[in-house]
Amino acid sequence: MNKAYFLFELRQLFRSKKTIGLFCLLIVYAGVYCLQQRDYRPIERVDQAEMTQRYQVRQAFLEEQAAQPSDHWSAALAIAAFTPWNQAEKARLDALAEGDWQAYAEATSQWYQVALQYTDDQNIFYTPEYYTYKNYYAAYDGRFGYASTARLMESYSQLPNTQLSQAVMEQKTGIQTVYRAMLDSLPIVLLSATLFLALDHLLKERKHRTLFLAYPVAPEDILWVKTAAVMFCSTCMTLMTIGLIWIGTGLQYGFGSGSLPVAIFSSAVDARYPITSMEAFTTQSVGLFLIQCIGTIFLIQLIYTRSILLLSVLFRSEYMNLLLMGFCLITPFIFQHRWFSVFLDRTNTIYLYQEVGKILSGYSRFYFGSSSFTLSKGLLWFGVIWLLIEIGLFFKVKSKTFRFV
Repeated sequence: MNKAYFLFELRQLFRSKKTIGLFCLLIVYAGVYCLQQRDYRPIERVDQAEMTQRYQVRQAFLEEQAAQPSDHWSAALAIAAFTPWNQAEKARLDALAEGDWQAYAEATSQWYQVALQYTDDQNIFYTPEYYTYKNYYAAYDGRFGYASTARLMESYSQLPNTQLSQAVMEQKTGIQTVYRAMLDSLPIVLLSATLFLALDHLLKERKHRTLFLAYPVAPEDILWVKTAAVMFCSTCMTLMTIGLIWIGTGLQYGFGSGSLPVAIFSSAVDARYPITSMEAFTTQSVGLFLIQCIGTIFLIQLIYTRSILLLSVLFRSEYMNLLLMGFCLITPFIFQHRWFSVFLDRTNTIYLYQEVGKILSGYSRFYFGSSSFTLSKGLLWFGVIWLLIEIGLFFKVKSKTFRFV
């Protein structure tokens, strides 16, 4: 009976105009995101013209100092910095000329390690794109970008040359684009789709109350069947959106490999202080990273679905569901402030863990200035919330005043 009821709920859900509309919106989102990748320019990119210009200017200075040495202390400092820096730059340019991406990655890692030693945001500045409007942490962002790139390039240099390309170096391949989407707005978009999908999944039964109450299925089973139907539909939406982004970008820049590494900011590093070396980062395969992201998103989708079902039996109001769940969904954008955990520990604020990509990559630890924003702590809080929801549903279903709609 439960299987037949599940198939019935599933058919009703997939035939709903709201569900069809959500699928269409996600298709549009994926399409627009893929089109935007044509104009995507990473801050740390393969730019041969920029490298050549920088190399020539510094090499001219070194040659001038070799011919006519200056006694000024700044000249000695510049020579000490530019000599190893230009050696790495020359190796990068040579590797590009030969099409040897493995050698290019190795030289680039060396370039950024030297850059971390001599760039101080006073005499030698970071890449100009870090200095955006109202970014008061450009130097911190520069160190984060330089150190993560150094670690990432070191990992790339250990891969076979056939697996590397300019698109891989700039993280433009299909699977790397999905990774970047996970660091952006994709998790919130997928959770929003689940919220609207489950919003009236129980309350819509008011339209045929007599038929619904005549089902020979226990109330607990009805709630779980409805949960399973919503989760199945949410899973289809999630995988469809990720698949479209992967395919759409892959057709432009290559699909990439799940074994490609991504840089992870270590939880052992004190995020309150500037990053000094690439040792602040570890690496992980992008495939494992995405599996963890998708698994965590599924868990949060389940919690949202069960929360809406609990609110539906408590208040029986679609507007209350939308107000409370919508507030939980958008709070990361309203109340988060950079570095607030340096002064006040906010690592127990559960809504901040909804941006799962930033949590897993360690960017939240860097952004909020706290090493405690970890996936394990987020999962612990999600587990507590889920337990409370199940306890609330259990007691409500067993109460004498219980009624579905």
